Amino acid sequence: MQLPQPKHKINPLSKTEFLVRFQDCDPYGHLNNGRYLDYFLDGRDNQVTYDYGWRLVDFINEEKKGWVVQKQELAYLRSAVYGEEIVIRTATVFFDDSNLMIECRMLNKDETQLKSLLWMKLVFINLTNGRRTNHTENIKEFFSKVVLNEFDIKEITFDERVKELTTFYKSQRKKK
Repeated sequence: MQLPQPKHKINPLSKTEFLVRFQDCDPYGHLNNGRYLDYFLDGRDNQVTYDYGWRLVDFINEEKKGWVVQKQELAYLRSAVYGEEIVIRTATVFFDDSNLMIECRMLNKDETQLKSLLWMKLVFINLTNGRRTNHTENIKEFFSKVVLNEFDIKEITFDERVKELTTFYKSQRKKK
């Protein structure tokens, strides 16, 4: 399966809106820590499907290749609460021959408060033998068109990025 090349410029920082559901919360009405990942993954899946124009499950079934999580860094900054409307923004922030890094942000509805940040490092594997494999030229070409070039992943730590984004979104409150 060849990944479809974008016909128009795609915003690399895709957006999905969610309502925090009762069943996802602890007894205090806060989003359960384990559910943050679910919201991030559901947001990313929606964005790949609707913004990028292809379904990960179709790619995996056809190619017998896919990405597996190697490492995650997750900061819980502000509570998401039952009934709250939140925004999930995700982006490809780095790729090379066999690695992929995704940044996921959870924000309040008006995108003026960073609630959580996730960095997810993925490795491309051949599902028939479970071994790392290289991205095809088609995949690398696709990622080159959708990568977020906002920062250099090799020159910033996760904690520095948390601080940078917290400051950025705080500055957005003053503009609204």
